[in-house]
Amino acid sequence: MSKWDSLHELAQKHRLALTVDDAKAILTDPKTGEHIDILEEKYYPKRDTTTGSEDEAFVEYIVYFSTQHAHFEDLDDALEYVEAIIADEVLPIEFYLNEKRRFGGEITKEDFEELSAEFLASYYGYTLEYLSQFEYEIHSWSGRYNTERKRVE
Repeated sequence: MSKWDSLHELAQKHRLALTVDDAKAILTDPKTGEHIDILEEKYYPKRDTTTGSEDEAFVEYIVYFSTQHAHFEDLDDALEYVEAIIADEVLPIEFYLNEKRRFGGEITKEDFEELSAEFLASYYGYTLEYLSQFEYEIHSWSGRYNTERKRVE
């Protein structure tokens, strides 16, 4: 059984193209060209030279979509997050200042419905005055929640 078997099932369920190699998988929507990358990173500890012992390798899965990424210690958790992206439950948001990416994160579909400058300032912990210098874009898997870059106001 391959570590990516559950990803194959997810790809079939959503009719997505899947490209897999040993440490990376890419899900692609053939209709829109959108893609989600899942990278498996292994971190190998250094050997303790005094005892000769070595800790086990630590594995992390990083899910990339649009302008954002998230880290997971468990592949099942990463795939749960992929499902949330495909369902438009999480939406990447990126903030720009002077045409340069400055910071970002994600909001939920429910947040999108109530989106305001006040909400964004509170959510990201900035004053409204400070955040109003920025522009933002939102992306979604389906495209339904995509926004063109616009000023926080």
